[in-house]
Amino acid sequence: MSSKKMDLNKMCFFVLSGVSNPLGKELAVEMCRRFKAGSVAMLIDGEEQNLQEVRKEIESLENNIQVVCCNLNDWQQADYKLFHNLLSTVLSHEVNGNKQFELAFIVHNEGNTATHMLMEPQSKDQWTSYVQQTLYAAIALNQEFIKCQQLHGLPKLMVNINSSLWVQPLIFNSLLCSSKKARDMYFRSVAAEEADNAVIAMNYGPGIFDTHEPVYDCNNNIIDIEELVGDSKILKLPRVEPLQTTLKLINILEETSFISGHDVDYYDTYNL
Repeated sequence: MSSKKMDLNKMCFFVLSGVSNPLGKELAVEMCRRFKAGSVAMLIDGEEQNLQEVRKEIESLENNIQVVCCNLNDWQQADYKLFHNLLSTVLSHEVNGNKQFELAFIVHNEGNTATHMLMEPQSKDQWTSYVQQTLYAAIALNQEFIKCQQLHGLPKLMVNINSSLWVQPLIFNSLLCSSKKARDMYFRSVAAEEADNAVIAMNYGPGIFDTHEPVYDCNNNIIDIEELVGDSKILKLPRVEPLQTTLKLINILEETSFISGHDVDYYDTYNL
């Protein structure tokens, strides 16, 4: 596969799934800063307050980006039908039918999973609901985005935010790591399957944030990230700020170039 560069200065239909963690706001604002006037940003999250805060940030740019907030408060019930209806509704009713989009762009942010769900679920139902939320919902949204009739014929760019930390073997995290690794492989496969349909996909590892702090497990014991990671070399990598890694992603898309289907990590070209 040849290397790609993406010009984000286009009339774009942009979907961002997950704005709850510190990265979500920066992804939304910085991407919208580059789109042409008249673009549409569809934000999906389970927290209404977060959605409205990010909407205000985008609108403060005053670059005529339409923001549509979709409050999805139960990811465990999300399926193909739900996302089909969401996309159809936004594109049919919320969006001016005269818009001539040049690019369809979706970013799957990892949300709060990386900092708030460290201990393993105990029951079969808990395991099933966890996989539904972490893996199945993202795939369902992505599939509906690809085959959405209103976006037919448009080049599509898909970015999966998948921290390199969570695809490592971690203590107490076999389910999280397994789900994240499967999600990573899904996006690789989609890049190959949909290459002839102008679909480009990337897995992006944003680095280890300063916000990865000690949390409490279900028994009220403190779990620190240093106790979870088996490879000490990972812990020695510089911590990253959300804006810093967002700008790095944009630079990779627009300037550095990448190969569709490959994993790209913040630290790949890190210079001390």
